[in-house]
This record gives sequence, C-alpha cells and structure tokens, in this order.
Amino acid sequence: MELKKITEVGIAVKDMEKTTQLFVNLLGGEAGNVIDVPLFGMRFRMVKLANIEFEIMEPTDEKGLIAKFIRGRGEGLHHLAFAVDDLADRLSFLKQQGCQLINESPLDILGGKVGFVHPKAFSGVMFELIQYPRGYEFPDGDINT
Repeated sequence: MELKKITEVGIAVKDMEKTTQLFVNLLGGEAGNVIDVPLFGMRFRMVKLANIEFEIMEPTDEKGLIAKFIRGRGEGLHHLAFAVDDLADRLSFLKQQGCQLINESPLDILGGKVGFVHPKAFSGVMFELIQYPRGYEFPDGDINT
C-alpha cells in the first residue's frame, strides 16, 4: 500500500506555451501533446525532465479548477503525483487517519485511477495518487506491472 514513486509535478500556469518553451529551451525538456480536459476546464501538456514529468496546466474556462487555483494562489506548484498499486485502499487508509480528501473514491481519468489529497492534510501541498494501468511506462523507463 506504499507510494511507489513520484511520477509528475503539476504546475498551474496562465500561458502553457510560454512555460513549455522555458522547460524545453532552457532545461532540455521533451514536450508531449496537448490534452484538453473539459470536465475540469483545463488543458495540459506533459514535459519530461530527467526522470519526472511536469504537468503544465492552463485554464480553458474561468470557472475551471486551474483558473480558480491561479486566482487564489497564483501560478506555480499545484500538486505532486505519486504512483500507487491500490488507490482505493490508499484513499481509505488516509481517510481513516483523518486526512481530508478531495475525492474519496477513485476517478477514472485517461486510462488510470486518480485520487487527490487536500492540501490541508499535508501543510499546503496537494498530492495526486495515481493507479496507473498495467504496462504503463513511467518517465524513468520502468513499466508498471
């Protein structure tokens, strides 16, 4: 039931293209495709740096999650994501320990299962817990078995 590894760092930004170019041109990152997520009023692109992917997130709807985040906290770190083997068990354990969760049941998103731990639970840092599908290749080259 332990956390396996950090797989991504989520960053909320106003201009995804500008931020992507900084990561690519100044840090040597490899940019992926842009993916729209209308459910959350956002779009994102993964940029791989070393063994981590940075999820560069931009609002597409002023009522969406990322727009609200930027209005309240400004641009910057949004979340850290960890791979887990059994998301439902991990969320249940955290809830039993008194951690505030954003969603108590796993969400099915882009082929995986996702849960969010409220920033209040960990000194202002939101954690995203992801149960990746079998065969998923992590940024460090490992395969999820």
